[in-house]
Amino acid sequence: MNYSVCLLAAGKGTRMKLPYNKVLHRLKKNKTVLDMSLSIFLRDSECKQVVLMYAKEDESYMIERYGKIHRVELHEGGMTRQESAGIGLHFVNQDYVMIHDAARPFVTKEQIDSLKVALETEDACLLMIPSVDTIKIVKDGYVETTPLRQHVYNAQTPQCFKTSLIKKCYEKSLLEGRQATDDAQLVEWYTDVPIKVVLGDLNNKKITLPQDIPA
Repeated sequence: MNYSVCLLAAGKGTRMKLPYNKVLHRLKKNKTVLDMSLSIFLRDSECKQVVLMYAKEDESYMIERYGKIHRVELHEGGMTRQESAGIGLHFVNQDYVMIHDAARPFVTKEQIDSLKVALETEDACLLMIPSVDTIKIVKDGYVETTPLRQHVYNAQTPQCFKTSLIKKCYEKSLLEGRQATDDAQLVEWYTDVPIKVVLGDLNNKKITLPQDIPA
């Protein structure tokens, strides 16, 4: 299945306590977080386009390092993740799109292949893992209820959609000024389209805090 990727790399390093964008942090073999996130898609011949969203202050670096890579298109992102994804979707040229946080460099080929299989019969799917913790719903500092743990999953990326579907959802959210916490939530809000769960892995973590960096 041919698809585009909207790769979100326009964030900051604030919670990582870095003076630069966390996706530019170097991991093993001198590869950056972004290098690793990008390479997994570039190794897939069915990935026909990578729309790489970057922060304005990283523009020179992005152009120098990624500007001449076949299939990679560079575009300046917005002030929020949702804004960056919304901008990026305007440039997507395939019928299906995977929206991925560049700060998740450990996604695997097997997970991407499983998402592509799901897209053969579904218009929306995402990687998720069952919650290992008990989740409490809290209001005004007090516990309201405890959902059944077997019903609680943690969302990851990539989150994958029929391009026309997710574009319409982003357009509606822009008109309403409504902020979601992930892409799938927009599909929940604005459509009745079922969202297929594809099992992810604990290793596909988002690098957010200093302890998320592998030793």
